Amino acid sequence: MKFLSFLILIMIPNISVGQELTFDIHETKTSQFGSGSDLVNFVPLFKLTSEYLNNGEKNLSYKKLPSTIDHHNLAYGFINFEGLENSLFGRELAVLVENYGTEFPKVFIDRNGNLDFTDDGLPIKLDGLHILELPNSTIKKAVYSYEMGKSQVKQENERVLIDRFIPRFPKNSIVSAKHWLTLKRLSIRVSSGFINENPITILISDNNSDGIYTFQTDSYGDRILIVEGEVDLSRDLTSTMRQAEPIDHNAVFELFGENYFVKHLKKNGNNLTISKTSEKTRVVFKDGYDISSFSITLLDATRVSIDQLVENGRHLLIDVGGTWCGGCKKQQPVIKNLYNAGRINVLGLFDYDTIESVSKYAKANDLEWPVALVDSTFRNMFRVTSFPTYILVSPEGEIILGETESEKIDFYLSERGL
Repeated sequence: MKFLSFLILIMIPNISVGQELTFDIHETKTSQFGSGSDLVNFVPLFKLTSEYLNNGEKNLSYKKLPSTIDHHNLAYGFINFEGLENSLFGRELAVLVENYGTEFPKVFIDRNGNLDFTDDGLPIKLDGLHILELPNSTIKKAVYSYEMGKSQVKQENERVLIDRFIPRFPKNSIVSAKHWLTLKRLSIRVSSGFINENPITILISDNNSDGIYTFQTDSYGDRILIVEGEVDLSRDLTSTMRQAEPIDHNAVFELFGENYFVKHLKKNGNNLTISKTSEKTRVVFKDGYDISSFSITLLDATRVSIDQLVENGRHLLIDVGGTWCGGCKKQQPVIKNLYNAGRINVLGLFDYDTIESVSKYAKANDLEWPVALVDSTFRNMFRVTSFPTYILVSPEGEIILGETESEKIDFYLSERGL
């Protein structure tokens, strides 16, 4: 079935019991980068020349194919989904694309992960954008969603894109990138409601890509944000979602002069209960917050604070990424140009890394700015889940903005003659 990628929000009335408020959550979903974003993930396709499918780590034989499928024009690829307990490819689902070189290919999704493509329902005729819903295998009505489309890669960019995937799939026969699939993660579920006739917006993020909104999650798991008023879903939500909390009883939000904590969220995300509390919200860093006293230990064991790094009256860019992050490496030249031109100071923070990996990376890439590993204090206070994330800090130590694109940092500085 074909849908639009953005549905109009409906106002969901809340049910009040004493100091508790219960909301039925609408099924509107959007991308973290906003409904207006054209950012997508590519699904490279490989020519199916035998009974084996290879994802770079496993080489497995399919069990059955539909009897009517055209074996001569068949490609395969993989979609990330962590909601199946027994998927043969673990965190990935295999997909087959019949007549991949035509205008309207057919996509067969191995929805249960068993490599039997005859028990998954009808294929998708890809004649536009489609909402792909992947049900969790253990939780009823828990679904993870993608917006799926067909690649629009220009011929001049095709070689660069293919070369990016060859190292991961050295044994596979990659087909032209203009035939690949695209996926936009609709990882944020959005709903509206009221508190004493005042409008609120509820955003819950399925960061684990499994269709489940896990309660008592860690800081890198699923998250929740409740804000006063409405949220413009067409805009990039990355900065907004930095204010989100891990989904547990410690998630407290100040709404119209009262504090509420998250008492319960149904695993499939359909129902939320919040309750008044005397507890205060945990510190969340927003634009305008003074973080001049925040400090971190650098790789050489030196402890430095933000006010030491915003020297010479320059802005400080906190570059949060990882040695494993392809997008970080791609955008690094912009950061280097800004730094070398004396327009900013930089602090490089690396997550999911080690002292050894960062030391090697910094030397190989001639990083002249101080670098450090992300520690638990930074993780809990800044809650960065997208990489790279760039946090621009004023010479006075106040957060100006948080972005995922280095060009936007350059644009902000240029607009102000910096």
